[in-house]
Amino acid sequence: MAFIKKAFQRSKAKKRLGSEKEIDRVRGALKLLEVGGKESLEVLFAGLEDRSWNVRNACSMALAKIYERKPQEELIQRIHTEVLIASLAKKLALIETLGRIGHQDSLPILLKILRESKEDLQYAVIMALSSYANLDLLPDLIEAGNTKDYLTRRAALMSSYHIIADAIEHTTIKELMKYFHWIVQIYVETGYLGPLLIRFFEVPKEDIDHKIFPVGLNEYEFSFLNELLDESDFDPKKYEVLHELAYPVLF
Repeated sequence: MAFIKKAFQRSKAKKRLGSEKEIDRVRGALKLLEVGGKESLEVLFAGLEDRSWNVRNACSMALAKIYERKPQEELIQRIHTEVLIASLAKKLALIETLGRIGHQDSLPILLKILRESKEDLQYAVIMALSSYANLDLLPDLIEAGNTKDYLTRRAALMSSYHIIADAIEHTTIKELMKYFHWIVQIYVETGYLGPLLIRFFEVPKEDIDHKIFPVGLNEYEFSFLNELLDESDFDPKKYEVLHELAYPVLF
């Protein structure tokens, strides 16, 4: 009986995706998010080209949920193939889908798009990468974050924050040390990762490798860190480490 009910719901949802009304198409996609399966893929892929972003987004969510319920390598491979040749609107929706699924095999394709595309696609990929707790992604995000485009930089900072926050339990300060300046920028521009920065100042001075800091912090960044220490712990040794990390070229 439950099977028949779901089949009826899927049939009704597919019809809604063909409606002239945007709200009906969104509801159709969201219903397939709940009950859709392999038989719903074609109509959802078609929905990724809908003129409405709301519909495209709902179809993306539905595809990711269908994969979550029953992982299918052929679905991943199809997205990988289509994302390279699709129209811009569909490409953006497919990138969102890859981010929601978070499959490791998608990383090379996402990075290819990030390195070779303009700001619109870069932004979408950067947001998708936030699903991966992989510190190896940070160099690409840092490079993208140094763009003149504010929104792309902001996305790179926020995605980096999510990656670092998710990875903290499985890494060490020593492994994060080479990203210290980027973490400072995340803190200065978003207010996040302050507690993590405090942990950097607990590192013994002799353990700091100056070679990984080719430049020092600017005065604005240094003042933020100085205030962070003032508010948390007045420990002279931590201030000494702060100076070592902030101005490595002087020590």
